[in-house]
Amino acid sequence: MPGSSLLSVLESIRNEWQGRCIWKCVRVMTRLRHIAAALLAVTLLPGVTLQQMTVDEMTQQATAIVTARVTGTSASFTGQTIYTHYKLQITETLKGFPTQDVVVPGGTVGKYRQLFPGTPELQPGQDYLLFLWTSSTGLTHLMGLSQGVFALAPQADGSTVASRGIIGELMLDKTGRQVRDQGVQMKLADVRTRIVTLQRSGTVLR
Repeated sequence: MPGSSLLSVLESIRNEWQGRCIWKCVRVMTRLRHIAAALLAVTLLPGVTLQQMTVDEMTQQATAIVTARVTGTSASFTGQTIYTHYKLQITETLKGFPTQDVVVPGGTVGKYRQLFPGTPELQPGQDYLLFLWTSSTGLTHLMGLSQGVFALAPQADGSTVASRGIIGELMLDKTGRQVRDQGVQMKLADVRTRIVTLQRSGTVLR
């Protein structure tokens, strides 16, 4: 009967449509599983609270102060924390006995990624003034995270300016009061003079 033939066609179309919908749903769910797996591999760690540090304070507490160019990066696990390692070509040592490797928490190793809000990202090929400290584990860190990183820029008069932008992370002074960072800009020659002055006064160990 024509009616039964039409019903058979409609039934066939319905079954094909349902099959396609199910297949699409399976593909969508598979993609979602892949996305979820990728998200699980990314760890966003809590933002940091920085203690405000002056240049003099960083000079006093740093185990090394250098001017250096970043020549490369890599990342690896130390315990359960990923650190990005920056290779340095040191151009001048202003204090201490620095290594040619400085670490910043966070980075990517294989399918794992850790993000630490407030940590600086150094650029290969850029020259910096760096305030460093070496921990008991042997890793060399940046003093005050972004506070210890100053980009170097040559000026038309032959001088070099060291500067860093405003840090947006929560920052507290010595009394625990929240303060707003202002950013810093200074001549590299003034930094050299200040370090020598503090060393001669006995405030800073060589």
